[in-house]
Amino acid sequence: MKQDKLTVAKLKKYLSLFEKSGAYWCCQFLIPGMEVLISATNALFYQKIINAVTNSDMALFQAALWFAAVVLALNMTKCFVIYTFMYHIRQIMQRLRLRVMNHLFHLPMAYFEGHHTADSIQKLCFNVEDIKNSLANRHACVINPLIIGTAAIVMILLLDPRIGLMVLALSIVSVRINMILSKPLHDMAVRIQKLFADCTQRLTDILAGIDIIKMFPGARVMTERYFDVNENVAADTMKRFRRMSDISAVEWMFGFLCNIVILLIGVFMSFAGWVDFGTVVAILSLQGMVSYFLKNIGSAWGYLIDCFVLSDRVFEILDQPAASEHPAPSICFEEQWIDSVGRRYDSLEEDCGIKINDAVFSYDNAQKILNGVNITADRGKTAALVGESGGGKSTVVKLLLGFYQLDSGTIEVLGKPLEGYTPDELRQNIAYVPQDAYLFTTTIRENIRYGRLSATDEEVMEAARRAYAHDFIMSFPNGYDTMVGERGESLSGGQRQRIAIARAFIRNAPILLLDEATSALDSKSEQLVQKGLEALMGGRTTLVVAHRLSTIEKADIIYVVEHGTVCEKGRHAELMRQGGVYNRLVELSKSTAGV
Repeated sequence: MKQDKLTVAKLKKYLSLFEKSGAYWCCQFLIPGMEVLISATNALFYQKIINAVTNSDMALFQAALWFAAVVLALNMTKCFVIYTFMYHIRQIMQRLRLRVMNHLFHLPMAYFEGHHTADSIQKLCFNVEDIKNSLANRHACVINPLIIGTAAIVMILLLDPRIGLMVLALSIVSVRINMILSKPLHDMAVRIQKLFADCTQRLTDILAGIDIIKMFPGARVMTERYFDVNENVAADTMKRFRRMSDISAVEWMFGFLCNIVILLIGVFMSFAGWVDFGTVVAILSLQGMVSYFLKNIGSAWGYLIDCFVLSDRVFEILDQPAASEHPAPSICFEEQWIDSVGRRYDSLEEDCGIKINDAVFSYDNAQKILNGVNITADRGKTAALVGESGGGKSTVVKLLLGFYQLDSGTIEVLGKPLEGYTPDELRQNIAYVPQDAYLFTTTIRENIRYGRLSATDEEVMEAARRAYAHDFIMSFPNGYDTMVGERGESLSGGQRQRIAIARAFIRNAPILLLDEATSALDSKSEQLVQKGLEALMGGRTTLVVAHRLSTIEKADIIYVVEHGTVCEKGRHAELMRQGGVYNRLVELSKSTAGV
């Protein structure tokens, strides 16, 4: 009983994937229904034509012709239904892909940090595509045998209850045996899907780190692991094929036995005068439908299990709780922010910027990454966060971007609590330049314009000039229409950063977050990027996370973050005089640079 409830629950969950699919299901049941009508009409045609010939009855012959005309009309109608069926499959899949992608987009950052990118790709692309195959083929493999077989048995019972009961008994035995044989198919399907996901993950890692694998022989163990997983996929798939083959063999055997038994019994009953020969031929015609049912019911159960497994994979995304979006009135800060000398925030507090009060945060509700942190960046001023790696500096940036929520404490941006913004409202007022800026596989122009899609070509070029990127862009044969390659790999690190700075200029946001924006650059590239950053920081409320002194020496206030707390704060000269943690970090930086 527990298993039945579980199966019903899984079926309901699976069906919930398909929104606005009433027309699809009508066609799905209508197609086998028409098959039944065509087969039944054919059977009656055979009955009438044979009895007309044996009895020399012209009325029966004319009736047979009418049945032939009905068969032709039904087949033509069936073609239209199949077209409608395929059209609605396309509509369902379009909605399903958008639903999964939209939900994936609204998941919290914790989901992406805890799941391999390839796993999400596997679910969004391959598993959703497999569901399309279910819509087009596997559902029919489940529904058609049930409808056609049940209808055939009912019609045989109506033609002759004695033969019909024998057919029904054989069918029940066949179904029971096939269900027993199909029990391992679920676990096999789950394991194969997990192996496929593992295979995709390892392949993604190999392609992303191909340079390391070529350089270091030890890294080639990654390819060996991929081969091992691939071999396991093949082995497990073959085991499942063997099980399905066993089921198909049993199905064929019962179908064959049923045909032989019905043929022998029908002929015997006809010679005995218990039934006319036309009815026997009609039953034998319908018996083909029963054989189709018996030959496919076991496979149909396996296909149904596949559908459940696929839906479980997709629901691993859909069941994830989306990031909470706090309701807030729409406020267009772009209109309040004036990008010129004398920038201001209309209708906001005079000194509003960034305020973090008593912030406590942990990723796993155990180890505290931030513990009572207080940070303030006044309007138009620059605050810097320094400290050793793992101290919690980048976590502050993630919190300001709304990727995570505090365990306790408050964060205010532009004089308003973070909870008062929706994510879109918050992020449209923040420009962000990370350590390794991500560039999309498109043109330089489009990568800059992603900061604000409404930007004109002139604004894109002006942003590039202010980011000291215009000259190197124009040195390319295609200028701003140059394709940057995957992740911007065709550009140097300094070039990528300057494009990211140009993107931030286009954003024209009052808040600027810089997270180790120059730490991975050589000295020459750093100088150019630093010029762009200084131009970008002008008049904006800026929070800088950096190791290099060139970025933070001029900051209006510096916070030294250590073990999740602020242990020192002040300007550069003041902190140097204190001779504390900041002074030690500076001296360490100088000695490292000297080496």
